[in-house]
Amino acid sequence: MKILTRHFIPYFLLLFLPAMVCASSVKRVDMAELTGNAQLVFEGRVIGKRIEHTPGSRAIHTWVKFEILDLIKGRYDQPSVELSFLGGTAGDLSVTVSDMQIPAMGEHGIYFVEDISKPLVNPLYGWDQGHFLVRFEQNLRRQMVTTLNGQPVFDLDVKPSGKTLQELSQGVARGVLTDPRRAQAGPLEPGDFKALLRGAIK
Repeated sequence: MKILTRHFIPYFLLLFLPAMVCASSVKRVDMAELTGNAQLVFEGRVIGKRIEHTPGSRAIHTWVKFEILDLIKGRYDQPSVELSFLGGTAGDLSVTVSDMQIPAMGEHGIYFVEDISKPLVNPLYGWDQGHFLVRFEQNLRRQMVTTLNGQPVFDLDVKPSGKTLQELSQGVARGVLTDPRRAQAGPLEPGDFKALLRGAIK
């Protein structure tokens, strides 16, 4: 089953399948769109998860609770935020959306939230493109920012790309430099990454 969508999985399909895997296609965005259109951007850590399943329904949502360590963009006055991701397991029922990775317990990252006021299949803007990890690099003995698939981020180009070609995402937004051969310095630390974002927001 292949469903070409960015946010919407037809929920009526859940009525017929006890275990469902939905495929989705997401357009590639640039860092200017990612930063400009996200309602909330924050550095955070996953501190809780819960499954929401209405009896008699085949729709399952995983609610992920994040401790907000640093608010980069947006207005939010609570120390934590809960975001809903379509998918999860409740008893014998399992729903999986391919190409979507629900944040794991204890994960530390930088998150671009599309809209906290309405339910989406994936609340992160651009899906993987708006989902960065903060990891400790043993060799460098410091933290660094990586893409969701583990590529170190060496620089960000936050200017609009000007490209009008519709392109499907491969998990990394335009303007995210992950090629060490083109880098003039090592991987970005979280502070440098956030400073580039804040410069674009201004």
